[in-house]
Amino acid sequence: MNESTRYRANPDVSCRDEGPDGALLFNPDTDAITVVNPTGLLIWQALAQPRTQAELVAHLLETCDGVPQDEVATDVDAFLRSLAPGGFIGEVAYRGTD
Repeated sequence: MNESTRYRANPDVSCRDEGPDGALLFNPDTDAITVVNPTGLLIWQALAQPRTQAELVAHLLETCDGVPQDEVATDVDAFLRSLAPGGFIGEVAYRGTD
């Protein structure tokens, strides 16, 4: 995925927290449901604001103790790739000077 692309959770998708098991995401536009684990839920919550993949990795590294950066980067990439086709997340156009 493009390193400068910003991703955001689809605001129409509902999220039901399932406690230590993670959460269920429901997209009413496609009737798609997906289950996310607790780490996926952390990523999902972070996507309330547009973020790049690198920003998501940094967020998880700050939030979770003792996780290897390479593994986190791989997992974030896989998570984004799994949610994009179902319309759970989208890309956000960004015009700024970070």
